[in-house]
Amino acid sequence: MDLNLLRTFLSVYETGSLTRSARDLYVTQPSVSHSLAHLRREFSDELFVRRGRGMVPTLLADELYPVVKDSVGSIDNVVLGMKSFDPASSTHRFRLCLSDLGELAFLPQILKTISRDAPEVEIEVVPMDIRLLPDWLTRGSVDAAIASWPLAGEYGGTLLKTEEYVCVLRADYPMAGPELTLDEFLRARHVIVDPVTGHQLAEQAMQALGIVRRSTVVVQHFAVIPELISECNLFAIAPESMARRWLDKWPVRLAALPFDVGAVEVKLYLRANGRESSALAWFRTAVSEALKY
Repeated sequence: MDLNLLRTFLSVYETGSLTRSARDLYVTQPSVSHSLAHLRREFSDELFVRRGRGMVPTLLADELYPVVKDSVGSIDNVVLGMKSFDPASSTHRFRLCLSDLGELAFLPQILKTISRDAPEVEIEVVPMDIRLLPDWLTRGSVDAAIASWPLAGEYGGTLLKTEEYVCVLRADYPMAGPELTLDEFLRARHVIVDPVTGHQLAEQAMQALGIVRRSTVVVQHFAVIPELISECNLFAIAPESMARRWLDKWPVRLAALPFDVGAVEVKLYLRANGRESSALAWFRTAVSEALKY
């Protein structure tokens, strides 16, 4: 049987969507439908039935899935292990999962390093959703990710840097003393970044201490924070290295948080495909070298 048909089966099973499968496999939706029709004839079973807006596996599909997944994974590992990777001539595309903060802080240096050694290699940035990231890495939907939140499962990760969180506030905000107090922190209104970006350590610390902020707005991107602070006189929590970049461009200042958060570890995670391919090994090394501090 055509290996691509089995990949289609795995994708439809894991995503429950023909549209998402087409996107993940880089094919059209009619192509996915055609492959599914072929599989149905091959196995004399519907395999997936539409329920609402999704595709639900049949009993036979449930039985087939672990066998097909192991078989395709084993084949991929052998093939990837045999292939050599020449960065100077490769046109490979790597899918790298980043938050918007990661795009601002890491992507320029990564591109600079990779374009020097591998001018034809491409990088596709996938927006971060920390809830879905383990599944993406397991399925190979992304090749790598840079995240500051530990992932569930066997994802050791390569440590890139440690980071501290700080409070960012308007430069003229009237503080009672040189240090921000917990009372001042609680009285202020806050702009909060959605935790799906992977920045959850401060939230976890506050939850443990019973600290509840006055939320004015929840945003999806760190990039909007300095303007919201400047124009709306809000507070925000942000990684110190990024917040310091705002000091020269925006009327903001930094203050130590009035509670202990601890340092966060920023790590590079690779897709879980068993044996590491030469291409992925090169990419891991290139990213690590690009982000040395």
